[in-house]
Amino acid sequence: MILVSIIIALIFERLGARSNYWQISYYANGYLNRSNGLLVKTGLLGSKVGFLIWLALPIFAVAGVYFLSDFVLWHLGINVVILLVCFGCAKQRALYKAYLNALTRDDTTAAYLYAQQIGQKHTANEENNETLGQTLAWVNFRFYCAVIFWFVVLGAPGAVLYALIRTYADLVREDHKVVFAKRFKLLHQILFWLDWLPARITSFGYLVIGNFNKGTSCWLHYALNFHSANRKVVTCTALAAEQVEKRYYGCTYEATCMIKLVKRNVLFYLVLIALLTLFGGLS
Repeated sequence: MILVSIIIALIFERLGARSNYWQISYYANGYLNRSNGLLVKTGLLGSKVGFLIWLALPIFAVAGVYFLSDFVLWHLGINVVILLVCFGCAKQRALYKAYLNALTRDDTTAAYLYAQQIGQKHTANEENNETLGQTLAWVNFRFYCAVIFWFVVLGAPGAVLYALIRTYADLVREDHKVVFAKRFKLLHQILFWLDWLPARITSFGYLVIGNFNKGTSCWLHYALNFHSANRKVVTCTALAAEQVEKRYYGCTYEATCMIKLVKRNVLFYLVLIALLTLFGGLS
């Protein structure tokens, strides 16, 4: 059931689930807007426990809907819909296409701006540089690999848990006036630990499907360090495993190579889940 749900969701997502109704941000913002007054009036934001209860309500609601019936097709349908919503990254896809178009017409300024909107922190020419390919590896991890991991571990509620925390963490980073802005640190601490194990499993996948010898030293350097940023683990291992020459940084070649790598890594995830299912580890 788990493997079938993921495969069906990935197929539908590739076929074009791009509308707002298939984006977790649509529902997260809707939930926030409807409960905005409640948060202020009841003082739920006054304590960490109250805020966590507010965060947990949608997750419990999904769990309640899931267990309304024991019918297999009901569970399959819920799983696929939830995964489609949690995978939703239409904005990032559109920005990536715009980035490639800008490079094609040699508009480096536009390409730079699109890269920043996708999430690139530092360009290849800046201090603590990060290539766009590394940024794409990180985006893929957050919208696919981490969602799949928590879906496998906790089912549909687990996927919602991760996607909701990820969305609200991004929202508070972009808008410091949001009603729960003072919970910025708490949200990012939760997200760090939600990302910790999936980041290391995902980056290990890069070693298996990429250059194992080059990537291993990088993975070992970061993977067992609890203080290493999860983003660093994923992006550095991905670049080391793919071995793109430095002269291609910032070009379409480097971006497309990394996209191929992360797609292969999702397939590695599916094979791993299939093996766990085959040997009775998953149902």
